[in-house]
Amino acid sequence: MDTHFADTLKDAFKLATRIVSQPADAHDVIQDAATIALSHDSAPNQTSLDFKPWFYRIVRNKAIDKVRADARQQNRQPNQEMQQSVEPCLGLMASSTTEPQIQLLASEVQTHIDAALMSISLENREIVLLKDYHGFSYEEIASILDIPKGSVMSKLHRARVALRNKLTTLARGGI
Repeated sequence: MDTHFADTLKDAFKLATRIVSQPADAHDVIQDAATIALSHDSAPNQTSLDFKPWFYRIVRNKAIDKVRADARQQNRQPNQEMQQSVEPCLGLMASSTTEPQIQLLASEVQTHIDAALMSISLENREIVLLKDYHGFSYEEIASILDIPKGSVMSKLHRARVALRNKLTTLARGGI
């Protein structure tokens, strides 16, 4: 397996994990997506610039299928179990902060961001992940989500506002 494809798989696994929330389910999603990518007759070449957005589209679709199937099977709404209460993030670091304190604060901030991400809608979460975590361009996101570029920009704005509002709520001690 070439390095480019392996790196793409690794990055796509992160997206799948964020969507389905369970690493075992994300492995299943990646395995299904890789099978499609390797066997699809009209797949872009794995080294072409078109391959990564095309592959992420497959991963995204498979992950959403998994979330929907789980929701139907368990007769519950997606993300219900992922909502959690976290302690509010407190102020800025003091100048006397030591390295372990910095790491702890960074870990707490990441926990808050993860909790906020998991509590916003799947549609909002995936667009934030594609842009801010995986660094896709608006055009690539439009291709992955099969929506116009203008919709990407407006949906991303709304998703970031929802994420900011959730982070503000969490920082104030809400759920």
